[in-house]
Amino acid sequence: MQNRLNLAGEKSGIPGDIKPEAFHRNERASGKFVRTIDLPVEIDETGIQAEYKNGLLVVTLPKAEKAKPKQISVKIA
Repeated sequence: MQNRLNLAGEKSGIPGDIKPEAFHRNERASGKFVRTIDLPVEIDETGIQAEYKNGLLVVTLPKAEKAKPKQISVKIA
């Protein structure tokens, strides 16, 4: 398994009834985009969640159990 996250989408252009002067800042161009992000650990694919709200995409990628650190109890004499 490759530990990569692929994101693809398309941003539409500004609607014709909105003038460019109405924007304080518009940093992204319109059109299709693709992003690939290498992930540092294995992911539990069954727990992946994504939410798009107010122009922000939040992707939650939980670690796989075998990628989580192990806890070892230490006895103190």
